[in-house]
Amino acid sequence: MLLSLILLLFANNVDLDIVTLPVSGDIRVALAPAGRTEMRREGTVTRLRVEIDRVTPPSTLLPGMNTYVVWAVSAEGILDNLGELDINGTKAQFNGTTRLGEFGVLVTAEPHYMVDRPSSAVAFRTQTPQELRRKTASIPIGVYDYSNLKPVSPVGVHGSVTQARTAFQIAKSVNAEQLAPTEFRGAQVAMGALEELVTRQAPLDLVWPKANEAIRWSERAVELSRGK
Repeated sequence: MLLSLILLLFANNVDLDIVTLPVSGDIRVALAPAGRTEMRREGTVTRLRVEIDRVTPPSTLLPGMNTYVVWAVSAEGILDNLGELDINGTKAQFNGTTRLGEFGVLVTAEPHYMVDRPSSAVAFRTQTPQELRRKTASIPIGVYDYSNLKPVSPVGVHGSVTQARTAFQIAKSVNAEQLAPTEFRGAQVAMGALEELVTRQAPLDLVWPKANEAIRWSERAVELSRGK
């Protein structure tokens, strides 16, 4: 298991099994190496549930990673960031939806949950049952280089705070202050308010929305900066 993960970290593409859902009925698909997903098509929406049996901290896959993101990926390479895994000890689960009816599921370690492209740290991916016709797609991973990220200590703070601090660090690293000044200023203000809440040991129901705002502004600044 560890060797397979290490090999994936240095790949530019990953082969992903694509599943075509029937009009009705559930499909259960394995997530290699230690999970599964249940999918059901309902009209124009696919509902899916992901369950992982064994999960390690995301930073063990790549330094600076703070969470796991679940992706739905079409055969044409359309990427749908569905959200982050809910981790409880060594197990994890996720419930979400996508409009895709033919896709594979990819789970990657990421610096924060709002990223727009998967990192090279692939943890789990769909493995089509033998009774289903197999279709694969080669998906680009590791488009963004996170090798210079400085790990943010999670000690004493909620995970959302760690993700926000990392997201802001990424914004600074791509020179967003000059390339996307409005968005960077929004991130800067949100981070200032967040750090004040952390200092005051404010309750999570106040901390989380501000962390979410800081991540959103930072990611927007990053996307604009990378496009210039």
